[in-house]
Amino acid sequence: MKIYFNQKINNLNFNSKRNDLYKDFLPIKPSIPTDVYISNQQNSIDLAIKQLENLEFYKSDVEKLKKLGINLIFKNGKKAVDFAKQSKIPIVFDKVDKDDIHAQWVDARKTIVINERYKDTNNLAEIYAISAAILHELSHAKDNDGYSSIQEELECLGMNALAFNVYKTQHPNLFNKGISPIIDDGVGLYTELFLGNDKKALMDRIKLKYGNLLLESPNHSAGAFAKEIKPQ
Repeated sequence: MKIYFNQKINNLNFNSKRNDLYKDFLPIKPSIPTDVYISNQQNSIDLAIKQLENLEFYKSDVEKLKKLGINLIFKNGKKAVDFAKQSKIPIVFDKVDKDDIHAQWVDARKTIVINERYKDTNNLAEIYAISAAILHELSHAKDNDGYSSIQEELECLGMNALAFNVYKTQHPNLFNKGISPIIDDGVGLYTELFLGNDKKALMDRIKLKYGNLLLESPNHSAGAFAKEIKPQ
């Protein structure tokens, strides 16, 4: 989600020395499904970014999105993290516009805000979900134009679907229904909608959440699927 109003943001920069924590993090393997928590001493944003930095999408998933006219904003997770570092984009936990928003790009502040309800989580499932959500918001940040559209939302939601499907496939025992709203009503839901076979369900969800937006924006020309959602 992209928003454009002034909002109090904590003064926390992406390039802080906190990133030294990366070296201590080893992702849980699918063969060790019982331990789904990590030490609270490690910052969950740092860990989410570390997962994103090592992420490669499945080619079959990318092709499925392309058939819907959805463009790939970042080739892989490292490209997204490199962009964040070069642009010095802060990624913080803070209040969001509505409690059911899990993450948002605040254009006026050039900041990614993660809903403070997830602050200090030590649940790996949520951390992977935060990682996918960060990719979504970095996709909004990349165009740097202050506008959004149905096509842009499709492309950003598609990015977090690509990411979360990799995490879910690599860690099949980690993600169960009811673990967290950021999964059930966020990245997990959109992964099912974008990469599943129920096109109508995806269309209905986009209409419900983003139907008030313009079809396209300056850096996001409408694809075939966007035009089906909002015929002109």
